[in-house]
Amino acid sequence: MATMKDVAHKAGVSVATVSRVINNTAYVEPGTRERVERAMREFNYHRNFAALALAKRCGNMLGLLTGNLADPFFSLLARGVEEVARKEGVKLMVCSGGYQAGLEKSALDFLINQGCEAIVAHVSGMSDIDVLRYAAHTPGLVIINRYFPAIANRCIWLDNVSASQAATNHLLQNGHRKIACVTADLPIDNRRLRLEGYRAAMTNAGITVPGSWVISAPFNEKGGELAAEKLLESGIGFTAVVTFNDVMAAGMMRYLHQRKVNLPEQLSIVGFDDIVPARYLYPPLTTVHNPIERMAQRAANLALQLNAKKEVAPQMNMFSAKLVIRDSVFSIK
Repeated sequence: MATMKDVAHKAGVSVATVSRVINNTAYVEPGTRERVERAMREFNYHRNFAALALAKRCGNMLGLLTGNLADPFFSLLARGVEEVARKEGVKLMVCSGGYQAGLEKSALDFLINQGCEAIVAHVSGMSDIDVLRYAAHTPGLVIINRYFPAIANRCIWLDNVSASQAATNHLLQNGHRKIACVTADLPIDNRRLRLEGYRAAMTNAGITVPGSWVISAPFNEKGGELAAEKLLESGIGFTAVVTFNDVMAAGMMRYLHQRKVNLPEQLSIVGFDDIVPARYLYPPLTTVHNPIERMAQRAANLALQLNAKKEVAPQMNMFSAKLVIRDSVFSIK
């Protein structure tokens, strides 16, 4: 097994510099840090973080790796984990990965190094191989909102295909045929699965979906505005749209109101997640309720149980979504 000295030699730095990179105890030039981290990856040195965590272990730490903390979806996720942490009397440490593989790895390394042996991780950017490598060396690591067959008992995930299919079917049942899909611009699992549900519903209705009907944009308010602009400029005459999340739907609605598009008469919209502001939009947004808070509670309890080596009763870790009907869909039957 490689040692810190081996890593230092490979990176051309001192052992003290390697220690500073691992422990984040002092500033290290970005180029130097990259060389050290590259050497650590080559030696798979992160597995030694378990020993470091053991040395500073206090037995009452729960880690949370989340996505964009500014997104209301992740506020709900964090609230679910925090509720369990308070109930169980453990400290909660939170890091953000921002959907970027490098940041997600750094965040996981930091949590492990700080003594978090029970971790709930929302990882979207990391490869399957990297996630499974971390899981192999961290028995209390639970993955939320993503599914890996090899560690299915440590994954908590949503049936995105059925959820997206239900959203699209609701529009079809209200007479819509030209239905656009506004989706994320990153190659994450949720994007693929929700597109699959949208396409399945359209195919079952006998509708062929051209590539131009799928609009990719950043999945935030600004992305929703950009998507609405593309949708109007397409000239296709869409009567409805399903969106990747409620935040994008809100951005779309703002742009469309500015362009004097009557909602929902001229364009019906269905969101995804059912964040609190969705019911206060105009018109109130029909959306898919994502039970992320309950999922987060399940994930946090599971992480603590696994870390304590308690027997975990068999349970279904796949959650189902529910369509919440409000006023943003117009019937054109």
